[in-house]
Amino acid sequence: MNRNKILIASLLLLQFELNSKCSNAQVNFGQFQNQHTFTQTSEFMPSYIGEGVRKFKITFFDFYVSASNSSISIAQLNSMINSNSWSNKTIDSLLNQLKTENAIYAGGNFSFLNVAININKHKRKFLSASIGMRERLDLNMIYSRNLISLLLKGNKQFAGEKINLSPLSVNFLQCTDYYFGMKALLSFKLGKKTLLKIKPELQFHYLTSMANVYMKKADFNLFTQPNGRELNLNYDYDMYIASPGNNMGVHGLFGEVLPKDIKKNLFNGIGGGKALDFGLGIDVNDWIKINMALNDVGSISFKNHAVNYSGNGDLEFDGFSTSYTETQNSFKSQTDSMLSILKPTIENAEYKVPFATKYFTNVSFNLMKKRKKNGMVYFRHTFNVTYIKGFKNYLNTTKVPLMALGYNYSVGNILNFGINAAKRGSDIKSVGANLSCQMGHYQLWFNCNNLLPLIDKRSAKGVDGAIGMGMEF
Repeated sequence: MNRNKILIASLLLLQFELNSKCSNAQVNFGQFQNQHTFTQTSEFMPSYIGEGVRKFKITFFDFYVSASNSSISIAQLNSMINSNSWSNKTIDSLLNQLKTENAIYAGGNFSFLNVAININKHKRKFLSASIGMRERLDLNMIYSRNLISLLLKGNKQFAGEKINLSPLSVNFLQCTDYYFGMKALLSFKLGKKTLLKIKPELQFHYLTSMANVYMKKADFNLFTQPNGRELNLNYDYDMYIASPGNNMGVHGLFGEVLPKDIKKNLFNGIGGGKALDFGLGIDVNDWIKINMALNDVGSISFKNHAVNYSGNGDLEFDGFSTSYTETQNSFKSQTDSMLSILKPTIENAEYKVPFATKYFTNVSFNLMKKRKKNGMVYFRHTFNVTYIKGFKNYLNTTKVPLMALGYNYSVGNILNFGINAAKRGSDIKSVGANLSCQMGHYQLWFNCNNLLPLIDKRSAKGVDGAIGMGMEF
């Protein structure tokens, strides 16, 4: 085997030892446009607390999952997976799709309970409150085109060049979220025909976590000498991991995780933190509604079962001695020797990890206002514009904003259905739909923000879906 390829395999083995074992339609924006799912929307945007509810609503099941990547279509993934061998044309086609920075995301949100209540004063709603509990899972990976090119085509292509293998980042957070929110309603008359409603909101979250991976930094620079006989690697990485396992770093990155450890920490977790959501709603005669929120402002701390893996330095390598590559054992001993040079410093360390803070704006235009016999108000037609932006590429946020347009049609507030289209974010573009029904006090809803896998796999770069049920009074 060519010794440059042996080196690359060894370096990549290190990368995967540090990263792969750590293991963006990232928010269900389709629920923002359907009156039957406003209570679920309030988990992210507190200005929706009590919206679409006459007096009281309880959601006892709401499940949403999402997976996406920023660069490769589902059609391309299927082609590569089903291919018996990869030609140079296949590899070049893949690399041409990659950007300097690429992202992969997978996550889910399961709501065990969500209760919303409206409090009236002089027969007018003036205060709304919500309380709930949900499970949150988010995993994202950021990787560079150079790293994949190095994996697939070797280092000869970079002879005489210094290349940056960054960005390279893996982040994962599991947490149980207990939240409580309050919303006030202030009404003002502007002239004879305009009623302005101002709705300030605040939502508090207390969270516990059982597992986390937080890559604070990861810089890898590789230089291949012009003759291809020597490689220089400069590395500097800092990664924190928390899990209920013991002997972390000795029994793998997450340690030795036993059922009794999970049971012991199931409710209290191994980490805890707090977060706030700030919201503001503005209604103009109910025809125009503007809802804004700053979501997940806070952090979570890990004190026990937390380890820091770090390392920095330079490594020069000119290949393995041919006299030692005759047997598998001697080759393995040299590989282990090289990996020992790059072995991270491992220490128990308390650390704090931020949440994925993001900003939301939703503007709806509502037509044909209706009032049912029980006093419930709804609109036959609703047009929506939604804007979501994170402050960094982390967990379920991206710095690239997502813009979505939606339309919803209501049949007596018994059957609601709508469509939406979105651009940018982790999925780049998507087309979705939602459907819900209310029979008596019972509600059932479904929605998917990305139906492109069923329509055009060449354009689809992600999948997601939600289902839920509840009771409204």
